[in-house]
Order: sequence, then C-alpha cells, then structure tokens
Amino acid sequence: LAHRRRLPIGVFSTHTEAQPPAAMSKISFGAVAAIALGCAYADPNSEGDLKQVLMTDEGLKGRGAVCLDGTDAAFYWRPSPTKADQNNWQIYFEGGGWCYDELDCWGRSATQLGSSKDMPATKGAGGIMSSDCDVNPDFCNFNRVYIAYCDGNSFAGDRADPLVVKGLDGKEKKLYFRGKRIIDAVLSTLNNKYGLKDAEQVLLTGCSAGGLATFLHTDYVHSALKTIAPGMTRYKSIPISGYFLLHSNLAGVPVYPTEMQSIFEMSNATGVNSKCLQALGSDRPWRCNFAEYSHAYTEAPIFPLNSAFDSWQAKCILDSKLNKGFPNQTTTGNGDCGATSFTTNCLNSGGPKCSSADIESMNGYIKSFEQDRAAHSVHSKKGNGFFAHTCYTHCEAQGGDYQKFAIGGVTIQQAVSKWWNSDMESAETHTYTPCQFNEDPQHHQCNPTCGGTSVSDEEVLVV
Repeated sequence: LAHRRRLPIGVFSTHTEAQPPAAMSKISFGAVAAIALGCAYADPNSEGDLKQVLMTDEGLKGRGAVCLDGTDAAFYWRPSPTKADQNNWQIYFEGGGWCYDELDCWGRSATQLGSSKDMPATKGAGGIMSSDCDVNPDFCNFNRVYIAYCDGNSFAGDRADPLVVKGLDGKEKKLYFRGKRIIDAVLSTLNNKYGLKDAEQVLLTGCSAGGLATFLHTDYVHSALKTIAPGMTRYKSIPISGYFLLHSNLAGVPVYPTEMQSIFEMSNATGVNSKCLQALGSDRPWRCNFAEYSHAYTEAPIFPLNSAFDSWQAKCILDSKLNKGFPNQTTTGNGDCGATSFTTNCLNSGGPKCSSADIESMNGYIKSFEQDRAAHSVHSKKGNGFFAHTCYTHCEAQGGDYQKFAIGGVTIQQAVSKWWNSDMESAETHTYTPCQFNEDPQHHQCNPTCGGTSVSDEEVLVV
C-alpha cells in the first residue's frame, strides 16, 4: 500500500503555485477540532433553493433504490430560470464521508446520511453551485440536481441482499447498500418527469465523498446520458475535494485504505469505474474505490479541484488510526481522526507549533499527491486538467474561496470557466500544480491566496 513511484513534480504543468517570501503568509490550519468522524461541507452562505423529490416509486417495491435503512432515496431540484439554459444541467453528488464496518453503518443508518426520514425539504450550496451569477457565471442558471447521499459508499454499492446487523439496541436491522441504483433512479426520474432527455450541456460534480463519487461515476453517467439525451453536445466532470489518497498514516499503517477496502467489499461496490475493475481484475479491485485508479480509466473530460494538503485527509488519512475492534467494532465509531500530537500540537496550533519533522511530513504528503496525480496518462489527455493547491481546507469550491484561491493569478472559478468553455485543449493548458510548504514554522503557507482559511468554518460533524 506504500506509494509506488517517485516522479518529477509539475509534469505537464505551466501553472504552479508561487512560493512567496516567508513573511508574506502564515499557514492557516485554523481550529480544526471539528474533523473527527465523517464530515460534510457546511457553507454558512449555502443556498437552499433546491426542493426535495422523494423517489417513492423507485424504492423497495421498485428497483430498490433506497438509503441504508431502506427508506426511499431522494434528490433536490431547481429548474433553470432562463430560456437560454433550459436544456443545460448541473448534476451534483452530495458528500459526507463513509461508514467502514457493520456497526458504523448501523449508526449511520439513523442519520440523514443513511436515511431520508429526516432529510430537509430544501438543500443547496454556494460557489460552483450558487444561483448568483456574479459568483457562478457559468452554471448559475442551469437546471440543478443535488443527489442526496445516504448509501455509505459514494453511490458505488450494489448489494442485492440487505446486510442484517445487530445494533447496539440489541435489535436486528437490515442495511441496504444501493448507491448505484440511486444513480439509475435519479437519471430515470429526471428523464421521465423533468426533461433530461432534452439536455444539451451537462456538468457532473460533487464534493468530498461526492467528489469521489464524481470520479467513480463520470463515465457511467456519461454513457447513460448519451442514450437518454442523444442531442447532448457537451458533457464534462468536475470532482471537488474527492482525490483521497491511497496512503498510509504517519506510522506507515494503511488505516484509510483498510477502511475503504472494508466498505468496498461490504457494499459490493460494483458501481465504480467498470474499466478500472476490468483492468485490475482480481488484483485488489477495491483500489477502484480510490480516485487515482478510477481517474486513470476515465474517458470523459474531467477537471478535478483539490487541495494537495486537504484538511480532512491530513487528519483522517495521515494522522488516523483504526477504531478499536475494527472491523468488528462494538461501537459506532467512524474512524479515529487526529490521533496523535501531529494534530494537537501542529495542525490545531495554526502552524507555529509545527516541528521541522511535521513540515517534512506535510510536504511528503503533497509530493505523494502530485506523484499519484501525474502517474497516469489521463493526466496529459486532451480535454482534461487539474487544479491542485495547498490551502488547508475542504470543499472550498462550494463557498467564498471559489473566487479567492488562486494559482498564477488564476482563481479556481476562473480556471473552471476557462476549462469549461474550452474544446479539447491540451491538459497542460489547464493544469495548476501546488507548491511546497516553507520550512519557517511561523510562515509555512507557500500560497498567499490561502489567507486566513479556517476549516472550523467549513466542516461539521455528521455522525
């Protein structure tokens, strides 16, 4: 599970984060105690202008597209307000972490990430999902679909029979892993009732676990839409904060890979990229549950947005450990994030208490991110791109940072617009690569546009 290659950083890239003098910028880790279990993005300015559609005809009496607890799956919808964009669509996968073992998923099944019982009547997000055309000029007036996340594994599971789990209450409960069927149900409903058959331009996106879902399902959705909407002229994909590394923790223990292998197998995740599964065969197919591997086999145009030192990954991959008893826990614990002094002394300090060894570990993670990202030919394929920065944050493209974070003077929003409106240009033109943190413990951050980002404003516990 260790990283397999060491390639030059910045291959195929003409845009690299500037490394300012040390005094220009102090790394902004912020108060990050909120990252402990599975997390979802919480934008204080998010727009709840999408209304819930509960797919009652697609549940257990239909195709079986249900949440973990067997309740009907749902999506949220807002039609285009303009005639010019009435045939243009933005389809978004909601995020919210994963569950990793039976009791973990049992606990999740009683929340909005595992049941539609208490889902709100409306949802929405800012940034790339905003209806404000000053914030989101390219997609503000598109038909917008927000697919609620309630299956536990990035819409990838397709387990035929429910898993029966004895919960902490002593009662048996059926758990359904039907994420792939939820995708099918949403596309079918949009086609039959909402005019998806007339789609001309479609953007597929999502953040966090939804960003991973975007990697996993870009080609599957593309294939379905070519049949549903034969008049479609443009289809592209933008995964946000979904490039989670297959990486060991600081002690060299493959904690997160072990957790993701567990949910892959438990959910029968045959909904991941089919070409990836074919290529890997019996050789650890669970790796297709990772962005690196599904990305490598993706054929449709794709432009990921990601921090190379993502705040969730720093705590829940690099500084994590397995819950006691995993994979047969006696609690509903959802991983053990921020498990060592690396979090309490360094990350939570805002930077000044980070040691030289801490900085080396952080830069090592950035290097691993870049090596994995650049290792496959998809990185240089025409029509693709990548925006990888070093701001210590998560789901930043769904808030005000969408127009703030920049590389080479180009903000995320500007890079997205340039790529979306291009036509199969070289990947080099649309690739933006991260810098390395400075060694000065008072001024680690090498990208001055990261400013005072604080994940305490951007992440909340959901389990």
